[in-house]
Amino acid sequence: MYDPDSTTFAQRIILCCMVDLAERGRTPVDAAAIRSAARDLLERADGQPIGGLSEADTVRALGGLAEAGMLDEQRPEDRSPVGKGRPQYALDANAAELRKALESDADVGSILN
Repeated sequence: MYDPDSTTFAQRIILCCMVDLAERGRTPVDAAAIRSAARDLLERADGQPIGGLSEADTVRALGGLAEAGMLDEQRPEDRSPVGKGRPQYALDANAAELRKALESDADVGSILN
């Protein structure tokens, strides 16, 4: 389950995005869509120290969350060089419970409100 002490700020932002996307039925989703969702969430939130996530930060955070079992990484069979075959991610946790935990997190709680 979610432990703020074992997640980076970037990972917590991505979890906020994934909760939002999962609740709207928009998962699985690729890293580019997650970055876009993160930018949108951060623009709406007051007082956040960053305005978005870099591609590298997003990829690292997604990998860490998948390893921790919080995200399910799905890799398509088609891995052509034009971008198809990129992994997609789905929340591998209860969205409502995770939302509640994230909302009580002092660092990212305002993003979901």
